[in-house]
Amino acid sequence: MSSATDIADQLSFELHSSARLWRRNFDRRAKEHGLSRARWQLLWLLAREEGLKQAELADRMDIAPISLARQVDKLELEGLVQRRRDSDDRRCFRIHLTDAAQPALQILRRLAQETRSEALAGFNTEDIAQLQQLLGRIRLNLSSEE
Repeated sequence: MSSATDIADQLSFELHSSARLWRRNFDRRAKEHGLSRARWQLLWLLAREEGLKQAELADRMDIAPISLARQVDKLELEGLVQRRRDSDDRRCFRIHLTDAAQPALQILRRLAQETRSEALAGFNTEDIAQLQQLLGRIRLNLSSEE
Protein backbone atom coordinates (compact mmCIF):
# COMPACT_ATOMS: atom_id res chain seq x y z
CA MET A 1 0.00 0.00 0.00
CA SER A 2 1.33 3.46 -0.90
CA SER A 3 1.82 6.07 1.73
CA ALA A 4 0.61 9.66 1.33
CA THR A 5 4.22 10.73 0.76
CA ASP A 6 4.67 8.16 -2.03
CA ILE A 7 1.48 9.38 -3.71
CA ALA A 8 2.56 13.03 -3.41
CA ASP A 9 5.99 12.16 -4.82
CA GLN A 10 4.39 10.36 -7.73
CA LEU A 11 2.01 13.29 -8.32
CA SER A 12 4.95 15.70 -8.55
CA PHE A 13 6.65 13.39 -11.04
CA GLU A 14 3.48 12.97 -13.12
CA LEU A 15 2.86 16.75 -13.27
CA HIS A 16 6.44 17.49 -14.30
CA SER A 17 6.57 14.65 -16.81
CA SER A 18 3.18 15.50 -18.32
CA ALA A 19 4.08 19.17 -18.73
CA ARG A 20 7.42 18.25 -20.30
CA LEU A 21 5.80 15.82 -22.75
CA TRP A 22 3.04 18.29 -23.59
CA ARG A 23 5.68 20.96 -24.43
CA ARG A 24 7.78 18.50 -26.44
CA ASN A 25 4.75 17.37 -28.41
CA PHE A 26 3.82 20.96 -29.19
CA ASP A 27 7.45 21.87 -29.96
CA ARG A 28 7.67 19.03 -32.46
CA ARG A 29 4.53 20.23 -34.23
CA ALA A 30 5.64 23.87 -34.18
CA LYS A 31 9.11 23.03 -35.47
CA GLU A 32 7.51 21.58 -38.61
CA HIS A 33 6.32 25.15 -39.28
CA GLY A 34 9.64 26.83 -38.47
CA LEU A 35 8.50 27.96 -35.03
CA SER A 36 11.01 27.37 -32.24
CA ARG A 37 9.89 27.37 -28.62
CA ALA A 38 11.23 30.89 -28.09
CA ARG A 39 9.32 32.17 -31.14
CA TRP A 40 6.03 30.48 -30.42
CA GLN A 41 6.11 31.34 -26.71
CA LEU A 42 6.72 35.00 -27.44
CA LEU A 43 3.97 35.19 -30.07
CA TRP A 44 1.57 33.22 -27.87
CA LEU A 45 2.15 35.44 -24.82
CA LEU A 46 1.65 38.59 -26.87
CA ALA A 47 -1.55 37.20 -28.34
CA ARG A 48 -2.83 36.74 -24.77
CA GLU A 49 -1.41 39.97 -23.33
CA GLU A 50 -0.68 42.52 -26.02
CA GLY A 51 1.70 45.33 -25.13
CA LEU A 52 3.76 43.77 -22.35
CA LYS A 53 7.07 45.38 -21.44
CA GLN A 54 10.17 43.46 -22.50
CA ALA A 55 11.03 42.81 -18.84
CA GLU A 56 7.54 41.39 -18.21
CA LEU A 57 7.81 39.12 -21.23
CA ALA A 58 11.23 37.86 -20.14
CA ASP A 59 9.86 37.11 -16.69
CA ARG A 60 6.83 35.23 -18.03
CA MET A 61 9.03 33.22 -20.38
CA ASP A 62 11.53 32.59 -17.58
CA ILE A 63 14.47 33.72 -19.72
CA ALA A 64 17.13 36.39 -19.42
CA PRO A 65 16.09 39.82 -20.73
CA ILE A 66 19.04 39.85 -23.17
CA SER A 67 17.84 36.57 -24.72
CA LEU A 68 14.37 38.01 -25.12
CA ALA A 69 15.77 41.20 -26.68
CA ARG A 70 17.50 39.13 -29.37
CA GLN A 71 14.30 37.21 -30.09
CA VAL A 72 12.26 40.43 -30.28
CA ASP A 73 14.91 41.91 -32.62
CA LYS A 74 14.50 38.94 -34.98
CA LEU A 75 10.70 39.03 -34.91
CA GLU A 76 10.75 42.80 -35.41
CA LEU A 77 13.01 42.42 -38.48
CA GLU A 78 10.50 39.90 -39.86
CA GLY A 79 7.68 42.39 -39.26
CA LEU A 80 5.83 40.16 -36.76
CA VAL A 81 6.20 42.44 -33.72
CA GLN A 82 6.96 46.07 -33.05
CA ARG A 83 8.37 47.93 -30.08
CA ARG A 84 6.48 50.99 -28.92
CA ARG A 85 7.69 53.40 -26.29
CA ASP A 86 5.85 53.14 -22.98
CA SER A 87 3.87 56.35 -22.51
CA ASP A 88 4.49 56.25 -18.74
CA ASP A 89 8.19 55.35 -18.85
CA ARG A 90 10.12 56.48 -21.91
CA ARG A 91 13.00 54.11 -21.01
CA CYS A 92 10.77 51.07 -21.60
CA PHE A 93 9.30 49.53 -24.70
CA ARG A 94 6.07 47.62 -24.96
CA ILE A 95 5.91 44.82 -27.51
CA HIS A 96 2.95 44.54 -29.87
CA LEU A 97 2.02 42.06 -32.55
CA THR A 98 1.61 43.25 -36.11
CA ASP A 99 -1.01 42.05 -38.56
CA ALA A 100 1.73 39.99 -40.23
CA ALA A 101 1.83 37.75 -37.11
CA GLN A 102 -1.75 36.56 -37.59
CA PRO A 103 -0.95 33.62 -39.93
CA ALA A 104 1.60 32.28 -37.42
CA LEU A 105 -0.95 32.67 -34.62
CA GLN A 106 -3.55 30.75 -36.62
CA ILE A 107 -1.04 27.93 -37.03
CA LEU A 108 -0.24 28.02 -33.29
CA ARG A 109 -3.94 27.84 -32.38
CA ARG A 110 -4.41 24.83 -34.64
CA LEU A 111 -1.32 23.10 -33.24
CA ALA A 112 -2.47 23.83 -29.69
CA GLN A 113 -5.84 22.25 -30.45
CA GLU A 114 -4.19 19.18 -31.96
CA THR A 115 -1.87 18.82 -28.96
CA ARG A 116 -4.73 19.27 -26.48
CA SER A 117 -6.83 16.70 -28.32
CA GLU A 118 -4.03 14.17 -28.13
CA ALA A 119 -3.19 14.93 -24.49
CA LEU A 120 -6.80 14.84 -23.31
CA ALA A 121 -7.97 11.81 -25.31
CA GLY A 122 -10.37 9.79 -23.19
CA PHE A 123 -11.22 12.70 -20.89
CA ASN A 124 -14.80 13.90 -20.74
CA THR A 125 -15.87 17.52 -20.19
CA GLU A 126 -16.24 17.02 -16.43
CA ASP A 127 -12.77 15.44 -16.16
CA ILE A 128 -11.23 18.38 -17.99
CA ALA A 129 -13.08 20.94 -15.85
CA GLN A 130 -11.99 19.17 -12.65
CA LEU A 131 -8.38 18.91 -13.84
CA GLN A 132 -8.35 22.61 -14.75
CA GLN A 133 -9.75 23.54 -11.33
CA LEU A 134 -7.22 21.39 -9.46
CA LEU A 135 -4.25 22.61 -11.48
CA GLY A 136 -5.46 26.18 -10.99
CA ARG A 137 -5.41 25.64 -7.23
CA ILE A 138 -1.85 24.30 -7.41
CA ARG A 139 -0.80 27.32 -9.49
CA LEU A 140 -2.40 29.71 -6.99
CA ASN A 141 -0.75 27.95 -4.06
CA LEU A 142 2.67 28.21 -5.69
CA SER A 143 2.25 31.72 -7.07
CA SER A 144 1.34 33.22 -3.69
CA GLU A 145 5.06 33.46 -2.87
CA GLU A 146 6.03 35.10 -6.18
